[in-house]
Amino acid sequence: MVLLPEVPMKRRLFDPRVGIFASRATVFDDNSQRVEEEIFTDRWRLEPKNAQDAARQQRGELIEPAKPIVFYIDPATPHKWRPYLKQGVDDWQVAFEQAGWKNAIQAKDWPENDPNMSLEDARYSVIRYFASDIENAYGPNVTDPRSGEVIESHIGWYHNVMKLLKRWYTTQTAAVDPRARATKFSDELMGQLVRFVSSHEVGHTIGLRHNFGASHATPVEKLRDKAFIDANGHTTSIMDYARFNYVAQPEDGVTNFFPRIGDYDKWAIEWNYKPIYNTTDAEEDKKILNKWYLEKVVPNPRLRFITESSPVDPRAQSEDLGDNSMLASEYGIKNLQRILPNVVEWAKEEAEDYDMAEEMYGDVVAQYRRYIGPVTKWVGGIHETPKTYEEQGVVYEPAPKDMQKSAVAWLNKHVFQTPVWLIDPKILTLITNDLGVNSLAQVQESAINNLHNTSRLQRLIEAKSAYPNAYGIEDLYTELKNGIWSELKSNQTVTVHRRNLQRIYVEKLLSMLKPAAGPAPAASPFAAAAPSVDPMKTDIIAVTRATLKELHGELKAKAKSASDKMTRYHYEDCVMRLEKGLGLDD
Repeated sequence: MVLLPEVPMKRRLFDPRVGIFASRATVFDDNSQRVEEEIFTDRWRLEPKNAQDAARQQRGELIEPAKPIVFYIDPATPHKWRPYLKQGVDDWQVAFEQAGWKNAIQAKDWPENDPNMSLEDARYSVIRYFASDIENAYGPNVTDPRSGEVIESHIGWYHNVMKLLKRWYTTQTAAVDPRARATKFSDELMGQLVRFVSSHEVGHTIGLRHNFGASHATPVEKLRDKAFIDANGHTTSIMDYARFNYVAQPEDGVTNFFPRIGDYDKWAIEWNYKPIYNTTDAEEDKKILNKWYLEKVVPNPRLRFITESSPVDPRAQSEDLGDNSMLASEYGIKNLQRILPNVVEWAKEEAEDYDMAEEMYGDVVAQYRRYIGPVTKWVGGIHETPKTYEEQGVVYEPAPKDMQKSAVAWLNKHVFQTPVWLIDPKILTLITNDLGVNSLAQVQESAINNLHNTSRLQRLIEAKSAYPNAYGIEDLYTELKNGIWSELKSNQTVTVHRRNLQRIYVEKLLSMLKPAAGPAPAASPFAAAAPSVDPMKTDIIAVTRATLKELHGELKAKAKSASDKMTRYHYEDCVMRLEKGLGLDD
């Protein structure tokens, strides 16, 4: 039990344009005609030691806080990783310096022989080590509910997070970084990966939320520019899930693949921790903070925060890089195509079976799927940019039409056209009895289901109604059908993979003609951004039915002339499915 401060820390009111964790208080005021809710940020109490230091800070000098933020390293932590965990804490010094503080955050070894100190004591913040097979780490904090003051934090990292880090780093950088091809990383490389995790989790404890829009601020081609990467890193925030630079190609000469404390992180810490002097309350501070935002962020997109909780904004995504998901994923696939032929060789160990090769192959497939998700989110995407009255422009607008068309074209090329590079028999016959037919169909089915999500289709309908030149549901249906059924025009033989894909497509669209009663479940809990809709009361059913009827006519004509037997059987089967589903066989 810890007694809270007698005088609560001055609140700093929450602003959705800056990604800071927040606390809430319900306010009942005798002079108010409604119950109000006050939302204020979570932050450690950093204060000058005395009036002289406060005056120095107001003149622009850096000062040390009266009570710095101190993290102790759990003595159970293996010795080799302790320096890297401490570096992850020290990395934040540069951000606090931008906010006017020197030595504001520190990491120390735990005094193991001091009987007056306990790891469980809530007066001390600790980076705890857990000998566990869990592949994770976390960074919580405990706050004063009156003010948002962070009282303490016990960061946790599990031993097996290193396994996850190795798998990520290998599949995202092994095409470019030879160190990533080893069956066991060097202590220096793994130490830097541990440092990255430490820095990210410390960021959470000092108040920062995930900024999944940070990576969008970097143009894709800059991710291949060694000079730019050396100076800026590949994302503006270590609080993004940008992981490692998978875009850089072998010929680019890039050698730095890690996230770091970026421009956004420094700005967010400045916004939350730079003292505001000579004001009386949080409402006065709010106006000053708004002025800072207008002066610094509006003209500089690298400082922008785009909420991690947005289900519709394609600029805010985890596991993606750059301002163009399609181009970034194209480069990512090129690197996977360089990695995949080597998985058996790079996983080879004397007297061991192919388990490691199987794991590495699975990691390549998982990374490939990570490239599909960010591309898909562009279809029906809505840019969501919170603004105050002083800013120009709208808050919500459809993602650009050319980006949505590019996304569908990318999916047609890299998902629906059979990715034969992924189903290499020379590898699969060593690690599995599944030669890729069913596994690939599952990947394609997931993509088709996501594209035909009811909320996504409704957003396309609404965007077209408000913006006649926007990408609409009829555009999506036409381009998907043309891509998935391209053999109808080319008269090519339909392979087993494409036959599976086309059946999946037919069954999905037929199922949409008979939706469950009532509104469809929301795509996410954020109903204001992605409302539930009843497809029976929208254009979704009409467009789906018209598309299937058109497809039925084309298939019926081609089924008679197909020279390949399996192609003909397939077309005839799809005709029968459509006739039954559309009620044409009555």
